[in-house]
Amino acid sequence: MSIRKKIGFAWGYSFIAFFLLGYYYISPNWTFFVFIYAYGLIPILDEIVSRDSQNASTEEYEKLLNDRYFDVLVYSHVYIQYFMLLWGCYVLTHDDLTWYQIFGLMLSQGVYASTIINVAHELGHRKSAIAQFHARAALISVCYMHFFVEHNRGHHTHVATPLDPATARKNQTVFAFWKQSIVGGFRSAWNIEKKLLQKEDKPIWSINNEMIWSVILPILLCYVLAVSFSKSQAITWIVPTFFAVQSIIAILSLECVNYIEHYGILRKQLENGRYEKVNPLHSWNANHFYSNLLLFHLQRHSDHHAYAARPYQVLRHFDESPQLPFGYTMMILMSLVPPIWFRVMNKRLEKWQKNSVDTEHIMKVVKQFA
Repeated sequence: MSIRKKIGFAWGYSFIAFFLLGYYYISPNWTFFVFIYAYGLIPILDEIVSRDSQNASTEEYEKLLNDRYFDVLVYSHVYIQYFMLLWGCYVLTHDDLTWYQIFGLMLSQGVYASTIINVAHELGHRKSAIAQFHARAALISVCYMHFFVEHNRGHHTHVATPLDPATARKNQTVFAFWKQSIVGGFRSAWNIEKKLLQKEDKPIWSINNEMIWSVILPILLCYVLAVSFSKSQAITWIVPTFFAVQSIIAILSLECVNYIEHYGILRKQLENGRYEKVNPLHSWNANHFYSNLLLFHLQRHSDHHAYAARPYQVLRHFDESPQLPFGYTMMILMSLVPPIWFRVMNKRLEKWQKNSVDTEHIMKVVKQFA
């Protein structure tokens, strides 16, 4: 890995730098800039900056795997997210902001909170208790803690099959998918947790049920923030609204990403009724250098599904995987306009399916460094 790329992963801090420096050194009107940066500048930079299809060599693989620098980057964002929640609550209750500035602050915080779900996704796949604690803490801050249960035990098992609520069907709009994935994901997580508790002979309605905590803890966090930043005995409305809006933006952004990552791709069903093993052919990939740095290689999603525990710094690009035409932020914008999405992606999906490589070939490739 080049030093340019290694240092580049720290560019995820650019969201916060633009947010805080802009607010204090330019103007409170700068609160909108993080949103403009995400959905205006990043798509442009993705096209200007070179693509990245290089993978770690055999010699550097272990070195990258054990480099704590990459851990510090993801762990730090969990703490920054909570700092930004506190900062946002303080600004909203102490600074004299216009409705325009308030809206911009909520919108931009929602953009940053969207990246926190990605951080939780990365940490949630690690085996250490510390990593999983931070993953849960990150998800509490956006009211989506059940994602920890459903994603790991549900999505990765059923991805690219009709059983997975987070796999979009061909010709399904993103708006229909939101309902399918949000409602279906919560229901799936509840059933997973229920079966686990029954297997361990523990009561479902008890403190052992992680799904109950996934509802209680975000409400408790919101209440603590509201009480802490209230100016009188009455709790101000602005803090709960801020917390709710940034959570909604983060959740819908995540579900847009789910839509993009698996749109129209289904695994083959075998004669025994089971589905073929997940491999890098079952997720859309994007090798855009700039947005991959910001998203900790999330766009190398094909390798992630083949080997879920593989840390982000050593995720690989496969030319054989179905390739997206743009990075995630541009693809999110496209998904919100279904006629454009279907025109671009259906043609791409059908072409890829027609020319799809043999499963045995891709599995021989993917087993390197397995």
